[in-house]
Amino acid sequence: LEIRGGDAKLRGLSLDVVAAPALAGVTIRCRLPDYLGGGRRDLPAARVVPVPRGAGLTVMLHATKPLAEAAVVGRFTGPTGGAPETLLASHHTADPPTDTIVAEIDSLESDCMLAASFTDTDGVATGDPITVLLSVVPDEPPRLALSLAGISTAVTPTARLPVVGTLSDDHGVADARVELQTGGEPLSVPLEMIRRGETLVELTAARPAVVALAPLGAAVGERIDVVVTARDGCPLAGGPNVGSSGKWTLDVVTAETLQAMLEAREVLLRRRFEAVIDDLAQARRVLDDPTPVADTATGRLGEATTRAIGETGEIEAAFRGVRDESANNGLLTPAIEARLMGEIADPLAAAAAGPLSTLASACRAPAADGSADGATDSLATRADAALQALRAVLARMLELESFNEVVEKLRGVIEAQEGLRRDTLEQQRRRARELLE
Repeated sequence: LEIRGGDAKLRGLSLDVVAAPALAGVTIRCRLPDYLGGGRRDLPAARVVPVPRGAGLTVMLHATKPLAEAAVVGRFTGPTGGAPETLLASHHTADPPTDTIVAEIDSLESDCMLAASFTDTDGVATGDPITVLLSVVPDEPPRLALSLAGISTAVTPTARLPVVGTLSDDHGVADARVELQTGGEPLSVPLEMIRRGETLVELTAARPAVVALAPLGAAVGERIDVVVTARDGCPLAGGPNVGSSGKWTLDVVTAETLQAMLEAREVLLRRRFEAVIDDLAQARRVLDDPTPVADTATGRLGEATTRAIGETGEIEAAFRGVRDESANNGLLTPAIEARLMGEIADPLAAAAAGPLSTLASACRAPAADGSADGATDSLATRADAALQALRAVLARMLELESFNEVVEKLRGVIEAQEGLRRDTLEQQRRRARELLE
């Protein structure tokens, strides 16, 4: 290249075409905070890199050419303890050329945009800054999916509350408590079975967390609000994080009132069971009607049997729930246990697994001899056996309901006697006062 200007000349000049320095790659090493268990791990390089809050970082930016100068600036979007824009790393012409520049961040508390600029040994610089976004991932509160097992909306003052479900946190549950609130002093009960650092706590029906209401001292007529809270071990500003379950509101009633409520529930279940038997009996009668074709009668009976199996299973579970609620409220006696389980729930389960299941299978399979008459006779026999089993359980329910009615009348007599006794004592006190006057 030769340059002329007036009578001056520059000869022997040359232009070398070289590429500008660019980013060859990024290595990001993360130092996990203590609440995540500590340790180190490499994060995948990308334009946006998610980083756990509180983690320390070593970011190595690799250039495509040796660099004479370089700088990495961090632009933070939140409070960092320093300036919003901070020089994190630099390289000067006085230093030996390098193709890697290293930026250190002790603890990342907010999103940070890294902007790097390179100048190579030829004096060629990058155009726009090279950017990498470090996106902070905040620690989430524990997640609770819980319910009260064997408890409805009413409890006795000395009831116990079994809590079942799951508590989870990505980095470990530190502790959990059941908060009980009435009109008086609140009560906070720790769940002792929680071990610090467990990422998943499963409370099953066989192993629930049980909370006693007696220490709360709730009186009949009050309402109790129940909430379960769990805390993680995050030590950062704003932590630890707390998650909570939904709130359950329970009415405190007398043992007699709750017993009457449970007996009323049994009556509703018995009526529902009667409807199940009626539906199955109607489908059975279609087999004796010569008008419909065999396939139609079989299909209707099969549908009714499937419904009966489902309904019977739900009714059985509801009676077991009555048993559990009686136990949790201190009302369960050996006689009630034998009635609800041995005479109702267990026979219902046996009927569903035995005659009803056999009938359902027969409705799906053709007759052994291939004849329609043979299939109808076989189905009728099985349907009659299933109805007999269900009606036997219903008959026992009716006997027990009659017994409950007698007990209810006896309760009325006892209450009347108590009222008469109170009235007698009041009259005696009144006469004593009159004599003293």
